Amino acid sequence: MLLFGRTEEVRKLTRTWQQRRLTILHSDAGAGKTSLLRAGVVPALKAGNAHVLPIGLTAPTRVWPVAALPDHNRYVLALLSSWHAANAHTHVPGLSIDDFLQRREEVDRQGRPAPTLAAIDQVELFLRPAGDNEHERCAFLSELLATAAKRPRLRLLLSVRTDYLDELLRVVKGFADLQYEEFALSPFTPEAAAEVVRRSIESSGYRPAPSRTRELLDELRTIRDAMGRPHRPVSTVDPMLLQVTGTRLWSRPPGQDHPIARMEDEVDAALTDYCSATLASIAADFELLPAAFHAWLHQTVVSGVARKLGSSERITAAVVRSLEDRHLIRAPQKYGLRMYILRHPRLMAPLRRLDPGLWPRPALGTADRLRAAMEAAFDGEPERARSLARKAAEACSPDELRAGAAIESLLGSIAYEQHRLNEAADHYLRACELYEALRDNTAVGWLLAAAGRVALDQGRQRQATGMLRAAVERVPHDVTLQTSLGQNFWMAGEPQAALAVLNNVINREGNVPEARRTRGEMLADLGDAESALRDIGQASSRWPQPSARAARALALATLSRTEEADRELAGAVADAGDSGPVYLRAARVRMISGDSSDAARYAELAILAIHPPLPPHQHGTARRLSEEP
Repeated sequence: MLLFGRTEEVRKLTRTWQQRRLTILHSDAGAGKTSLLRAGVVPALKAGNAHVLPIGLTAPTRVWPVAALPDHNRYVLALLSSWHAANAHTHVPGLSIDDFLQRREEVDRQGRPAPTLAAIDQVELFLRPAGDNEHERCAFLSELLATAAKRPRLRLLLSVRTDYLDELLRVVKGFADLQYEEFALSPFTPEAAAEVVRRSIESSGYRPAPSRTRELLDELRTIRDAMGRPHRPVSTVDPMLLQVTGTRLWSRPPGQDHPIARMEDEVDAALTDYCSATLASIAADFELLPAAFHAWLHQTVVSGVARKLGSSERITAAVVRSLEDRHLIRAPQKYGLRMYILRHPRLMAPLRRLDPGLWPRPALGTADRLRAAMEAAFDGEPERARSLARKAAEACSPDELRAGAAIESLLGSIAYEQHRLNEAADHYLRACELYEALRDNTAVGWLLAAAGRVALDQGRQRQATGMLRAAVERVPHDVTLQTSLGQNFWMAGEPQAALAVLNNVINREGNVPEARRTRGEMLADLGDAESALRDIGQASSRWPQPSARAARALALATLSRTEEADRELAGAVADAGDSGPVYLRAARVRMISGDSSDAARYAELAILAIHPPLPPHQHGTARRLSEEP
C-alpha cells in the first residue's frame, strides 16, 4: 500500500544507490523504507540487470548451533546469512564481510567487474548499546564500514530511522575515505496520501465516496486534546497511520452494505485495535501482565511528556526497544540522552482509552514463540530465551519436525553459552535426531560438530573426535566443517591431526581465509613463526580478529621483531574480551620481551578465561608462566 505514493522516490533512490559508495536512507519508523526497497528499488535494479544482493538484516533469521562456531561475531553471521539466503549453512560461517563480498563479485556483459549493490535494513538494531555483546557490535560496525571504504565497487545502502541518524553519522564520519549521501523519505503530503488511497481502493474493489477519502486524510492530520477538542492540523499524513486505518476501512468485502460511521470513530477504532494487538503481543513475548504493562506505559509514555525511561524489574530495555520497533514510541536524542515519546500524537487518545482486560489474546504458534526466543537469545537474555523456547517446544506438534529441531538446537546453544554442558549435549543430540528424520545431512553435520565441541569441553576427547569425524563424513565438502574439525582437534590436544585437516582443506580448496587464519594461529603457537606470518598474511582479507593479531604478535616476537610485536599485541589485548588463547599469546610475547611480571599476569587471565577457554594441552604452559617470578 505505502509504495503507491512513492514513484518518484523509487526513481531517485535507485539512481543514488547506483552512483554513491554509501547511501543512507532515513525516515521515521513506519514510513515505508522496507517497502520502498523490497517492492520498488530492488525490482527496478534487477530489471536493469544490476548485481543486487538480498536485503540484509542483523536480526536473527535462523538458528545456529553456536558450539560449532566457537569464534564468530553474531552480527556478521546474521548479516551474511540474510545476504546469502539460499544455503547459508555451507557458505557463511567463518567468513568476514570482505571475504563474502569478494566471493560474490560478478562481471558485466562486457566482462568488466560489476558493482555489487548491498543494502542493510533496520540499521538502528546495531546502533543501540548491546550489553555483554557490545564488543561484537562495535567490531561489526568497524568491519562493515572499513570494508565499504576498502571496496570501490561496493555500493552500500544503510536504511535507518531518523532518530538514530546522528549516531550512524558519527560512526561513518570516522572513515574519512567513505563518502556518503543522505536520502530522506518524508511523510506523505495530503496529495500523495490521496493517491495512495485511490490506488489502494482500486485494487480492493471497494468504492467509497470521494468525501470519505478527504475525511480520512483530514482526520489523520487532526490532533485532539484529552477532551477530544481538535487542534491545528499537521501538514503531513503519517504513512503508518494511513496503512493501519486504510486497511480497516477498505479491506471489507466488496458488494456488501457497510454502516457509515463518523470518521473520527473509525480512525479511533482502527488505531485502538492496532495498539491493543501490538501491546498484547509484546506482553506475551516478554511474559508481562497486561494490567501492569499498561499502567507502566500510561505513566511513562502516554502522559505526553518526553522522558528518559528507566527500566523496572519487569519492563526491561528490551521491552522498550520492542515498543519502538513496533512503531508505538520514538526515541529521539536530546542533550545526549535518548528520550521516549509516542511516535505520533494521534495515538494518544486511543492509548488513553485502552482497557488491558480487553486486549486480544495473541494466537502464538510455534513459529511466533521460536522467533521471540531467538530474539531474546540474540539480545543477551538467556533466561527469557530459554523460557520462550520451552513454550515453543510445548506448542510444537509432532509433525513440525523442522521447527522442533530448531527449538532443540536453540536450547542447546543457550545452555552451551551458560556452560550447562550436559544440558547442551542433550538438546543438540535431540536436534540431530530430528534433522536425521528429515534427511537434512548438512544440519546433522553441524549438530554433530556442536555436540563434539561440547564433548571436548567436558573432557571426553575420544567421543568428541568420533562426533567430529562423523560430522565431516556427513558433509565431506563443507570447508567450514572441515576447518571446525581442525580447530577441535587442536582443542583436543592433537596438533598434528589438526594441521593435517587444515592442510587438506587449503591444498584442495585454495584460498580459504578461515582455514589459513586458523593454521597460522596454530603455527605461531608451535613456534613456526615464518609459516605463521605467511598464513595470517594470506588471510589478510579477513577483518583481523584478536586471536589472529595475538598470534601475529607472537610470531613477530619469536623472530625478535619486538616493536612490531608490541604494537600488534596492544590491539589484540584491547579487543580480547575473555579469550584464553589471546591472553596466553600475550603472556608468551611478554616473556620473550623479558617482562616476566606482565607475562604472569596475562597467564593468570588465560587460565581463568572462558570465551573461549584455553585448550587443555596449553594449561601447563600457562601455569608455568603464571609462576614466573
